Amino acid sequence: MGHRRAGLVGAAAAALLAAGVAGCGADVEPQGQTVDGATSTLGPAPADTEPTDGGTATTATPATKAAAKLREPLAFHVRRRAMLRLQPGGRMVARIATRTEFKSPTILAVAARKPGWVLVRTSIEHHHVGWLPLSSGALFSEPRSIVIDLSRNSLTVFHRGRMTDVYKVAIGTTATPTPTGKFAVTDRLRTGNPASDYGCCILALTAHQPKILQGWGGGDRVAIHATPHTWTLGHAVSHGCVRASNPALKQLMRRVRLGTPVTIHA
Repeated sequence: MGHRRAGLVGAAAAALLAAGVAGCGADVEPQGQTVDGATSTLGPAPADTEPTDGGTATTATPATKAAAKLREPLAFHVRRRAMLRLQPGGRMVARIATRTEFKSPTILAVAARKPGWVLVRTSIEHHHVGWLPLSSGALFSEPRSIVIDLSRNSLTVFHRGRMTDVYKVAIGTTATPTPTGKFAVTDRLRTGNPASDYGCCILALTAHQPKILQGWGGGDRVAIHATPHTWTLGHAVSHGCVRASNPALKQLMRRVRLGTPVTIHA
């Protein structure tokens, strides 16, 4: 695996580097990446306007009653810009837009709820979770979840709690281990070149790589991405990203929605 900065080209590739998703390690130079137009099942996001970001809801509206019946895991579609807060109504730490840096709808996994507020998982460094007002978007159920077992080099997909698919994956080296914890899918990207080191597709995650090799300039965002180098599967060879085969990533791209929760454990 090369430890040099990957020379990504194309508009989406530039965005990829800007967000640091390229911190996975590439063996050869990828070519011509383009953004996949991942769409929300909730329809297009409205104009990017500031919500009232107001206080806690005290009455049960039809929306809150419907939300109470949703089956976990949940995701939150940000439909209006809102301020991420340390606590409901507390200190503001970041602004959350309706679109990600890759122009996908901002759909965030939900970690907890309080009346009028949702605790969401974000890709913002030092603020991987934070509170958003429920008035800034809409809740919905996620049918699938992903569990990555580093000890088994496996990625397992669950649908409504039932295991449906298991894929062999490559993970980070001992020097640059794949981070463990609870994360979520933020973007779905297509490279346009299945023969590139990033294969056909990339599922960007909220995770960051805290252990960057000296001289590595590719950023620290972690992703699940494809690779044509199937000999790497089952081994610890990456800068922290999780690699699977092109067929596996094509399946995941069809089945996994934005906001899908991803648990990585040793």
